[in-house]
Amino acid sequence: MCARDVVFVLFTTIVLALAQPRLPFAFTRVLGGAPTTISQYPILAQLLLDPWATNQYSQHCAGVILTSRHVISTAHCFQYNENTGRNYTKPYHWKVRVGSSYRTRGGVLHRVKNIIPHPSFDKYYYKNDVAVLVVATPITMTKFARQGTITKPGTDVAASSLCTLVGWGATQRGGPQPDQLQYTMMVTIDQQECIIRYNTIGAVVTDSMFCAGNLEMDGIDGCYGDSGGPLIYKGVVVGLVSFGFGCGLRYYPGVYTKLSHFTDWIIKTIASNK
Repeated sequence: MCARDVVFVLFTTIVLALAQPRLPFAFTRVLGGAPTTISQYPILAQLLLDPWATNQYSQHCAGVILTSRHVISTAHCFQYNENTGRNYTKPYHWKVRVGSSYRTRGGVLHRVKNIIPHPSFDKYYYKNDVAVLVVATPITMTKFARQGTITKPGTDVAASSLCTLVGWGATQRGGPQPDQLQYTMMVTIDQQECIIRYNTIGAVVTDSMFCAGNLEMDGIDGCYGDSGGPLIYKGVVVGLVSFGFGCGLRYYPGVYTKLSHFTDWIIKTIASNK
């Protein structure tokens, strides 16, 4: 139900399949990446979902530690799901794991106290795709769990800037997610170029989004399980994995929530939700 979601297009109608992987495509790692460890990216958090409220949690999305009590992620992870009939904005469906390189073990688990999706989140076009989570107990900062730094309000990353994506997203077509954390490198894409490409399938890329990938070759991308994870530029988190068409398709680079558009909202939300 939450993951780097795929845009399926029927003529001009966009259907965002929240419970499904992106469109099948033959790729290799967290699309073109390699294994890494949490000590290299200690700002990363796992968001574990218990879809049936049976105390069976597994990693479905990712996020970024901002304070000892707050994690940011994408709002599309937290919605009512028609397939299960359950509302995943309810905190009891989620736990946060920090400090582990592995999606199935290790680290420290935290209960979630509150989930605050952006009030203007659009579940059809993924506008304003950002959310703040409040954990029930403070995160202890260590070399494996650190506070991330997000970009300043109103700043943009120039096209062709080299960025890093990390996560536990699927690494092969229709295959399982890896247990060990993966990373991959990609570049930001010219905004108008990305708008034109997504317009061909009726999708919308707004000023609060940006694209990153590799237009020269297939297989460099995020995928199922990467949603909410950070895109990092020079040590600063500039984007969160939001949506895309397929996985690793060079013509359709991944679309990211532009955090500089939401920095003020994030700060105010953290201040009013302890």
